[in-house]
Amino acid sequence: MGAVFEARHVQMDRRVAIKMLRSEFVRDHGAVERFLREARTAASVVHKSIVQILDFGEAEDGTPFIVMAYLDGQTLAEQFYRRGRLSELEAVHIVAPIANALERAHQRGIIHRDLKPENIFMARDTDGRERPVLVDFGVSKLRGESEAVASNAGGPITMLGTPAYMAPEQIMGSGVVDARTDIYAMGVTLYELLTGLSPFQRESAQATMSAIMNEGVRSPSRIVPTISPAMEAVVLCAMARDPAHRFPTMEALQHALQDVLLEPNGSQFLLQYPLARAVIHARSTQPAGPDAPVTAGAEIADNRQRTVMIVVGADGTATVPAEAPRAKGTSSRHIGVAVAVLLFLGGMAMLAFAVLSERS
Repeated sequence: MGAVFEARHVQMDRRVAIKMLRSEFVRDHGAVERFLREARTAASVVHKSIVQILDFGEAEDGTPFIVMAYLDGQTLAEQFYRRGRLSELEAVHIVAPIANALERAHQRGIIHRDLKPENIFMARDTDGRERPVLVDFGVSKLRGESEAVASNAGGPITMLGTPAYMAPEQIMGSGVVDARTDIYAMGVTLYELLTGLSPFQRESAQATMSAIMNEGVRSPSRIVPTISPAMEAVVLCAMARDPAHRFPTMEALQHALQDVLLEPNGSQFLLQYPLARAVIHARSTQPAGPDAPVTAGAEIADNRQRTVMIVVGADGTATVPAEAPRAKGTSSRHIGVAVAVLLFLGGMAMLAFAVLSERS
């Protein structure tokens, strides 16, 4: 619902990023409130791995805007699409700082609710080093708030999220979100980074949500046998269908991730969680499976990763409304590019004709 522009702060003489609500949503009270809430929420959590909010307000024409620190780089989804699956060390170096940032947010009662590689930005510092930064708090909620609210008494309920990363309690629509909802999404993100595959992504949002609710997740080691028992335990514990079986906090997840690098067969800290203990025991008695085809991240680098509005009917059926028509500006840009190409080709043809005429 927003567009992000690069700009320069005149007095401070520094580059900034300005996110503005698209014009077609300015009269939508709910959209405006979510947009401004994003600014207030992100600004309330100060952490080096959370995008810095410098200012927010309304432009002269009433369009809401958010001014953020400028980040040079690309999203984790874009990077992953080009590089393919990561090693355990690489994955931990990316995910651990984000887990630490989310722990800070959770301590303030803020649940991100839309964690995914697209919302992790790999920013390049002035020395060329990369650091992960969490962005987009547009659909965040406060701890204890209901996941979705009925549009009218007994009517359908609506919620926002990205189906492939939604925890079962989000899909149910009546659950209450807490830190474990973000922990589930972190588990899905780790699964993708380590295997190159999305655990539940299907051809439609409805099919994806049905898979999350009804199908078991394929063990990461059945795809990449070299994944350590401890890392597999961390991923599957974070992705447990029942929130009570997941890590209780992001701090606990971060601790477990650090232990993976030191004790790949499981530390005492990790073994205290029953599901993690069961996974590690299973790996000790069953050999890892053969490699499966890996698509180098292509499954999560397309439009299926976008945040959508989901409507849950009284019968519990979840649907995703059809995508709104593409903005006219995009079509205009495509037409402009086509015209420019034609003019260029025409100019080259005229030049060739002139050269041939001169030679003759």
